[in-house]
Amino acid sequence: MTRTDRLRLRHLRLLDAVEVSGSLSRAAAQLGLSQPAATKILREVETVVGAALYERLPRGVRLTPAGHAVVERLRIGLVALDRALGSGKAAPRRRLSVGALPVVTVDLLPQAIAGLMREGIDFDIEVTEGTVPSMLADLRSRQIDCFIGRVDAATLRDPTLGDLFATPLLTEGLSFATSRRHPLARRRSVSLADIVGESWVLAPLPSFTRVFVDQHFINHGLERPRPVIESLSFHTNLQIVGRTDLVTVAPFSAIAHYSRLGLVQRLRVDREPVATPLLFLAHRETMALRSLQQFAAALQAAVGEIRTG
Repeated sequence: MTRTDRLRLRHLRLLDAVEVSGSLSRAAAQLGLSQPAATKILREVETVVGAALYERLPRGVRLTPAGHAVVERLRIGLVALDRALGSGKAAPRRRLSVGALPVVTVDLLPQAIAGLMREGIDFDIEVTEGTVPSMLADLRSRQIDCFIGRVDAATLRDPTLGDLFATPLLTEGLSFATSRRHPLARRRSVSLADIVGESWVLAPLPSFTRVFVDQHFINHGLERPRPVIESLSFHTNLQIVGRTDLVTVAPFSAIAHYSRLGLVQRLRVDREPVATPLLFLAHRETMALRSLQQFAAALQAAVGEIRTG
């Protein structure tokens, strides 16, 4: 018998409720327990863990550092359990939750999903877009099954993310764009110094793109661009740029798409930001899911199509 065999679901729920409410009596009431029964349950958890998990205060209780650490991990398990039970009774089809940066939705993700649909799949896909920090938080808490985006090496070493499976996909660079009417659009060559003083529409901090671009200008001894409009969606930003005299930065694929529509012009800047790879990330234990394996294979197939196309 392992230590976890001695725990029941009410042990986990009670510890979570104590952390949220800061009161043993309120936590017990939420779960329909008497306070003596709740105290007994918490002592059983402490015996299994081998550490004190909470301490009494003049008014209420609070978790010890060990208690907070245990609750953080328990919540991951509770979320996974709730999702497993919910998927079993809500529908016969499984659901794969995919987190993605907006850049992924231009070519890579649509092509991967198209490939899956051609093959025929027996699971549903839920796509959530967001910033790198928000998507990593969702991956950490198991709110999403995988994430497609840019992540640096230091982040991959973050122990709170757990043991991650990471594989590179495409190298997607960033470039600068204006409307086709903008004076800079007619120039053969543009320097960073030429554009830094322009009016900008940029993603807000702390998005990866904004931090990356700010650092790029600083590395070349220039001030950071000052946006007059901030929007996380580069689709929105390119639409705005196409109808104004603003400047923006966006992925190559997105600029190429809107350029084909006659909306924007990619600037020929002499020192563009270095391209960074897009990664596929998932917890190693989650890679046992057949749906996730199929999705990862479809992504790789889409990468091949994009490179040869």
